[in-house]
Amino acid sequence: MEHIIASIDNIFDFAKGKTIEDLDLNKMMFYAIVKNIEVIGEAAYRLTKTFCKLHPDTPWPSIVRMRHVLVHDYYQIKSKEVWKVINEDLRPLRDQISSYISETDWEVWEKQEIVPAESDAHKSMVQAARRMLSKGISAEEISDITGLSIVEISDL
Repeated sequence: MEHIIASIDNIFDFAKGKTIEDLDLNKMMFYAIVKNIEVIGEAAYRLTKTFCKLHPDTPWPSIVRMRHVLVHDYYQIKSKEVWKVINEDLRPLRDQISSYISETDWEVWEKQEIVPAESDAHKSMVQAARRMLSKGISAEEISDITGLSIVEISDL
């Protein structure tokens, strides 16, 4: 979350006193801002599902999707949309993230957080379970094969 705050602050520094016309004319400024929005999306993607579910007021999926668009559909980036993000979305996001950082007891959080549920191995099992579900394999069989709980499989 500190990366999100730092990237938002970078964007505000880059855009301070500037206009959308400056964004259009200054490629270095444009790409510096886009890169920092990508970092925000990547940092959001790396937050645990548990944390995101506990903080549903933040549009985590939209933030991550924005990062994917910027990285994979870079040729379609419109300065108008980037400017809108700067002026409408980043201040509320910064306020939310700041409050999450200050309100969370991180020592308690780390003791409660189930790290294996967020591991790469777990993600692979979830992907395998999705494929098995699409082939009509029952949740019970998938649970036996993957070790995932029936509840977790039914949430897929």
